[in-house]
Amino acid sequence: MKRLFLIIFLLLGVFAYSQNVRINLTGKGLENKKVKLSLIEDRVSLLQTKKLEKFVSQGDTVVNFELVLDGISELVIGIDAYSYSFLAQPGNVYEMRLKDFNFNLADSFNVLMYRVELPIEILGSENDLTSKVVDFDYQINDYILKNKRKLYPLRDSVAVAGLYELKAKFLQNENSSYFKTYVDYEFAILERSLNLKNYNRLRNSLFIDKPILYYNVGYMDCFNNVFNHYFAKGNKFVSQNEIEFWLSTHNYEDFIDALGKDSVLRNEKFRELVFIKGMKDIYTDGLFERGDVIKILELLARQTKFEEHRKIALNTIEALLSISHSGKEFGDFVLKDVSNEQVRLSQYKDKPLILNFVKLNDVESKRELEVMYALYDSIKNNCNIITISCDKNLDALYNFAKNTKVGSKYKWQMLHFDGDYDLLEYYKVKAFPMFILISNDGKVMENPMRNPSEGSLLRFL
Repeated sequence: MKRLFLIIFLLLGVFAYSQNVRINLTGKGLENKKVKLSLIEDRVSLLQTKKLEKFVSQGDTVVNFELVLDGISELVIGIDAYSYSFLAQPGNVYEMRLKDFNFNLADSFNVLMYRVELPIEILGSENDLTSKVVDFDYQINDYILKNKRKLYPLRDSVAVAGLYELKAKFLQNENSSYFKTYVDYEFAILERSLNLKNYNRLRNSLFIDKPILYYNVGYMDCFNNVFNHYFAKGNKFVSQNEIEFWLSTHNYEDFIDALGKDSVLRNEKFRELVFIKGMKDIYTDGLFERGDVIKILELLARQTKFEEHRKIALNTIEALLSISHSGKEFGDFVLKDVSNEQVRLSQYKDKPLILNFVKLNDVESKRELEVMYALYDSIKNNCNIITISCDKNLDALYNFAKNTKVGSKYKWQMLHFDGDYDLLEYYKVKAFPMFILISNDGKVMENPMRNPSEGSLLRFL
């Protein structure tokens, strides 16, 4: 599902009333697969929560889901490392079909970093909200690609006029208020990028004296675009020194009040939403103490007058901590070793643990394993090591560890991920190799940890 310039996830609609939504998915390749149905909680945190999960039996080609939704919501269907997102409307039944798909793509390139969308189609969806959004995004992107030299940086009047005509075509005779809002705000992002309108006037027209449409993806895309990294290292309304002081003293009230100097942030509710978004960006950028950011978001969640913001702040905290896991106790897991015996993470709490994820056919992974082997005898008394093979089959690990001169010399614990992509998502594994340092009390110390070739193991000598 494409949006302007980016792959987007289409999100929650305006709350109306609770009704069941049913999803019936058919297709080849579902056998022996876990199929997940998840929900994007809000457009600031982008926290995704798993709602349902079903295992498709051997020989079966059908999976059915049913859940209650309060309004137009984005649901995400996940299989292995692949996913498909769509807008679900309360009361609807969605008949879906998975087209032919090669689930072995992960063998040829990193599908964790370069996400691949499942080829799922919604049957009879010509007037479906998802189809309208996809069609709009596709035609806008196509027009931009065909006219990019005229639009960037020339802003040719004929090409610009054609762009506005295309927008008007989608709004003509359109009855869906959700879709019309989506078009208006997604197009505003384009107007900003092309400098078609004065920035301040555009901001004012989009957000001053306008309702906050938390659950319209177009509105929230535009909000996130306009207020992306709003604080940065300070701006003309609040200085870097002021930001640092307010964060270190956990004084979110004065911080938020100071933002009112910006004319578009005079509304208390809107100002608070910008603040939450700003805290997320500050944490991600690492410009200030991350622990202070979490504490100030916790204060806001406890004291805000707005229930939406309490939920968004808590979602943001959870999403941010899941990125770094800093100071967070990792959940236990059970995986199989090369002898097909089950091993628990909780068995390794007597010493700091170096948890590493590799692919055995990856040159970089092999290099780091060799560096770790060279130091192993010197560090083994001061730390534990677990290597998790993310190759498709357990046989690959078995053959490497038992039948090769290289693999058979490694004396630490080696496990197989067993197709558990939820585990990789939990640990935020995006590339191989990846190293994580866990303390002997089960809390993360570094995620990611520098590679052994960068000297990260010298502390254990």
